[in-house]
Amino acid sequence: MKNEEFITARFHDVKNLGWVKSNRYSKAEIGETFMDCIKVLEKDPDNCNLAGYEVKDHRMESASYVTLFAKSPSFPKRGAIAYLKDRFGTPYDDNTELNKLHTAVSANSYNTYAGTYSFRLINDRENGRIHLAVYTLDHELIDKTVYYTYDDIRHILNRKLNNLFYAEAERRFENGDEYVRFTSAEIYSEPSFERFLEMVDNGDIRYNIRIGCYQSGEKYGKPYDHGSGFRIKEYNIRRLYSSRKRIQ
Repeated sequence: MKNEEFITARFHDVKNLGWVKSNRYSKAEIGETFMDCIKVLEKDPDNCNLAGYEVKDHRMESASYVTLFAKSPSFPKRGAIAYLKDRFGTPYDDNTELNKLHTAVSANSYNTYAGTYSFRLINDRENGRIHLAVYTLDHELIDKTVYYTYDDIRHILNRKLNNLFYAEAERRFENGDEYVRFTSAEIYSEPSFERFLEMVDNGDIRYNIRIGCYQSGEKYGKPYDHGSGFRIKEYNIRRLYSSRKRIQ
């Protein structure tokens, strides 16, 4: 309760600022703008305290997907998503030497990638793993090397997503500058691991692979992961949590 009272008070401080100019230029960055406001209020950018809450932006009833977390797979320990890119990705149109791999993967259906492969999540409850599996178009398994352990997923839910703070805001533009006014927020706590698995099984939580390569500079040819991770539609976020509180 003490933490809820703290972050509620901090939200009202930000809300009372009214319209504030944003240094961010994407609707996905409202949470970042909120943090910028907190840093201004505390006058100490290196000691910004939000009582252990993960801050994200929120669009009520939005059907868009948001990232729950982008932790690297448990196995292989290094370069797991890059491995999938190198083996199953497709070349860039303007640089056939390098591969990219962008696809959305669910447990309740097979997708089709580049007219060549199907990707699907395997939720292996017996062994406690979620595999990023690759199949032929006839659904014959080719590869399930890459996976997350249940233990790693539990850890990230309890550490990074245990307390989630969603800020809602209005936006407007003046002379090319973006301004934001915070209107309300929601606090989510007590994420359920079993509910996470159920939502994976029925396709409400999916995995997005979004990886390419640097095409210039010193890092040329090295993997560039744009945020591969588990994603969920915004309006389903509340289903993952046992507790929800709205702040006006």
